[in-house]
Amino acid sequence: MPAGQQLSDREAAILTEYEFIRNEVKKMGNLIAEINEEELDALTQSMRSVEQKLALVYTVFRSSIYAHLSQQEMANQNNELASVYSENFQTNCPPFD
Repeated sequence: MPAGQQLSDREAAILTEYEFIRNEVKKMGNLIAEINEEELDALTQSMRSVEQKLALVYTVFRSSIYAHLSQQEMANQNNELASVYSENFQTNCPPFD
């Protein structure tokens, strides 16, 4: 603005509101930085703990699925062997009643 020129009432009100908003945004920025400094470490530790527990649960879940599938496969193999042996097995003994 050239020297000696005065602001109108509207321009002065706009600049006053702008300064108020700028100060509020600055306060919010400081508050966010303060919260980050204080709580970010605790939040990071909590998330790390949750991540470790989730990894453990995932490992246990996968191992139980593997065990279940292995048991099914063994049962199927045993059934196949039993059916092969029962077809070929003959005895002269009378059946048990």
